[in-house]
Amino acid sequence: MLIFCNYYYSGSCGNKKSGEQKSVIVQPDKTEIDKPEKNQTNNMANHPGKKVYESACLVCHMRNGSGVPGMHPPLTESEFVNGDPDKLISIILKGLSGKMEIQGEIYNSIMPPQAHLTDQQIADVLTFIRGSFGNTSGEILPGQVQKIRNE
Repeated sequence: MLIFCNYYYSGSCGNKKSGEQKSVIVQPDKTEIDKPEKNQTNNMANHPGKKVYESACLVCHMRNGSGVPGMHPPLTESEFVNGDPDKLISIILKGLSGKMEIQGEIYNSIMPPQAHLTDQQIADVLTFIRGSFGNTSGEILPGQVQKIRNE
């Protein structure tokens, strides 16, 4: 990621002419880019579910799990994420639509089913989400996903 900045010399420093425009390209330190989000625990930074999250969930729920106000609910400290694992698995497999209240805000959007993901991918992404974004819930196993898929 590059940041392009323009700035003007005021004439008070050195021998630059007053009002002279200068362009600078600043590239942030790569270590800053690779740092985990502030709500993401370090042990989840390299979790296999992170890659699934980035490909299947990030667009709606954002990199930090904050969601999009009024459209896509947050995953941060969520009762859905930290609640009944079977219900959470079912949401991933079957999708979800209609009005719901999460953290005091009403959401009325559609989450399409993600049944194309393997049991392992769903277990990984849900374990990642349940251990990130301020959530502290336990692991989801592929067998739990398979059970709900077969119901």
